[in-house]
Amino acid sequence: MRKFLFFSVMGVICSALIGSARGQTGGQISLSSIIANNTSASPSYGATGNVSKVPLSQLLYPGATAKIYVRFMPWFGEKNHMLAQYRSDEPEQIRSQINDMMSRGIAGAFIAWYGQHDDFKDKVTERFMRESERRGFQFALSYSGTLDQCAKNPGCDVTESIVSEINYANRRYMGSPAYVHVDGRPVFFIFDLTKYSIDWNRVRNEVQGQPLLLFRNSGGFNHSQSDGAYAWLAPEGSKGGDPASLEYLDRFYKTAAQNRDRVVIGSAYKGFDDSLASWGKNRHIPEQCGLTWLSTFAEVDRYYSAKNQLPMLLIVTWNDYEEGTEIETGIDNCVSVTAQAQGTNLNWRTTGDPRTIYAFRILGSQDGTVVLPLQDIAAVRNNSLDVKNILPSKGRWTLYVEAIGQPGLLNHLSNPVQINVQ
Repeated sequence: MRKFLFFSVMGVICSALIGSARGQTGGQISLSSIIANNTSASPSYGATGNVSKVPLSQLLYPGATAKIYVRFMPWFGEKNHMLAQYRSDEPEQIRSQINDMMSRGIAGAFIAWYGQHDDFKDKVTERFMRESERRGFQFALSYSGTLDQCAKNPGCDVTESIVSEINYANRRYMGSPAYVHVDGRPVFFIFDLTKYSIDWNRVRNEVQGQPLLLFRNSGGFNHSQSDGAYAWLAPEGSKGGDPASLEYLDRFYKTAAQNRDRVVIGSAYKGFDDSLASWGKNRHIPEQCGLTWLSTFAEVDRYYSAKNQLPMLLIVTWNDYEEGTEIETGIDNCVSVTAQAQGTNLNWRTTGDPRTIYAFRILGSQDGTVVLPLQDIAAVRNNSLDVKNILPSKGRWTLYVEAIGQPGLLNHLSNPVQINVQ
């Protein structure tokens, strides 16, 4: 695997970010909340991990201003998709998902929209829009439908059909204050319509609302009437020397550098596995215990900086369980923490790759139910600490070491350790 950049963080910075992400600044918290599922995913589906809520922007270069978005699938509850143990059309589920996204530093969602005639997904999109407006969140549409039915009908015009879809989207969604705009114009994503003979010049002339048309992959910059392109992932590029398929991202960013006048949206992903999809082709990008995730963010750093900002980054995806790209449940970094005491010294060791750990947090409890955050330590520090000066009082304490995962990765809690301070 390619090497990727790794930025260590000083303890005081870790404390501010971790405390903010937990919604507290040093007060007591319940032990159960530290190990409980803290996501919008269903526990009955297997979402039992506790996900790092350190902002995703911490994985980008210093001074990054890129807005981070996720690809959102609105189809759960339909018979032709697997069960995620929730329904996408439930308002409470949508509210929970937006809360979870915002807690990770995500600015908005690009919704896989299947057009005005797909009643279920259109209803989900409308409800997502209303909740986004209420929360100050953002959304945009990524047209993922097909024009197959029209293409099979000799009397049907595929160009007219996509114009109708975009105009419907303009009337119903693009006027929302929550809709993503660039330079005052709404963005509209085309996921894949390459097999149809669409007259994009005519589309440009006939659509309403002056939307920016964005196409997928590096070739999207060269598409007729393209206003820009967005990166995705390429499982077919995963191979021994490049398991994360980073060559695909290299190609996209190099092409983007030649199209600075266009909208550019990079991508990051944890992996890919379509074995659960009815349309699957046994394609894989291994997660590598979180290293694929970190390496795709590091690719951004190779091409962008505080002086050459990437405008937007797309996470592929929030909740595509069937293709194994979802980050909703968190990404397992295969870490474990074992602690032990030696006098007043707390020692701990970890398994797994240390680059996937953001920081260590020392927690103390006197009743085994409520814990007090005592100190945050950068992950590059030695795994040993004399705790006698950080405990608020003498007596018998139960201590834990929490390995805070890098943004989006799972947190892990050590075994309890008894220390008596006189």
